[in-house]
Amino acid sequence: MSDESIELNDELINGLVNVIVQHDADAASDMILGLQYLAAVSGYIAAGYPGSAEERDRLLQHLADFTRHVCNDRAAQQRQAQAQQPVAEAPKGRSSQTDDPAIGIWKPE
Repeated sequence: MSDESIELNDELINGLVNVIVQHDADAASDMILGLQYLAAVSGYIAAGYPGSAEERDRLLQHLADFTRHVCNDRAAQQRQAQAQQPVAEAPKGRSSQTDDPAIGIWKPE
């Protein structure tokens, strides 16, 4: 890992989520709860920041901005990946009428 940047990957993310779920199983089905744990851990660790309270507040603001940046970047990546997925073509065929107008019989072509 470099001094200038961090690297996120599925193994790291899944490992963190798994640790939280081991601690509180409800986090497996409640994304907000999992995010609250991650935010609380950040706050807990930041409390030990060796600078002044003002410097710590600036650090927390920087982390909040960074979190927003990562979130927006990941959301854009997900939208782009979703847009690039091929759209399934509807099957060709026709529906034949029956005696019941609410029911038809589909026949592929």
